[in-house]
Amino acid sequence: MGSEERRGETSGEEDLERGGVSAELVGGNILKIRWVTGKTSAAKLFGKYGREGRPDFFRLLFGAIGGSLRSKFPENKANEIFRMIRNSQGFKDSLDNVFNSMKKWFFDEVVPKYKLKRGDVFAILTTLELNIDTGELKWDRENTQVIYWVRSDRIPEKCRELGVAGTGSEEIDKLKRENEELTRRINELTNENSRLITENEESRRKLEEIKRIVGLT
Repeated sequence: MGSEERRGETSGEEDLERGGVSAELVGGNILKIRWVTGKTSAAKLFGKYGREGRPDFFRLLFGAIGGSLRSKFPENKANEIFRMIRNSQGFKDSLDNVFNSMKKWFFDEVVPKYKLKRGDVFAILTTLELNIDTGELKWDRENTQVIYWVRSDRIPEKCRELGVAGTGSEEIDKLKRENEELTRRINELTNENSRLITENEESRRKLEEIKRIVGLT
């Protein structure tokens, strides 16, 4: 396979390649998860060609949920919550619904829109909400993006399919430069967002400690 080019909005390079997750605890019981699947294919993510003949979707999602819980709770507590969630009927029912909804969205909307072919690779960036009391999982379809890779030998073809004017080397070089600049800028914003989340979490812990000391809690 030749070198690859991306089209679409991008996240951090490492997250796009390997997958990543960040989380925010809202209202004490809603875990808001920003999930990046990492580079994959439709057959692996949604079909029987994932690990052990099962869609990789479930393995990756469980890892994202476990990592999110551990980022917000001590490890023992996080593991206990995760076990309770996995065994709850609310989680089992909503997990099936999320999987089926995302699979239908991908094949009915994403594949025709971007003219993806068998074997093309992509990453999905999405937001999920998990109720840690009931186990109910919700998918935020509106905040979902797809980043896909195009082999270098298919760039002219893909440009024509998408109606991009000019498919010569100059136009391709221009697309590369624009993509590199966009990637650099979004990496900066991603790092800044992570820093602010960390600072906010530290401030919250300090506030809780002050309340405990002065007897407000």
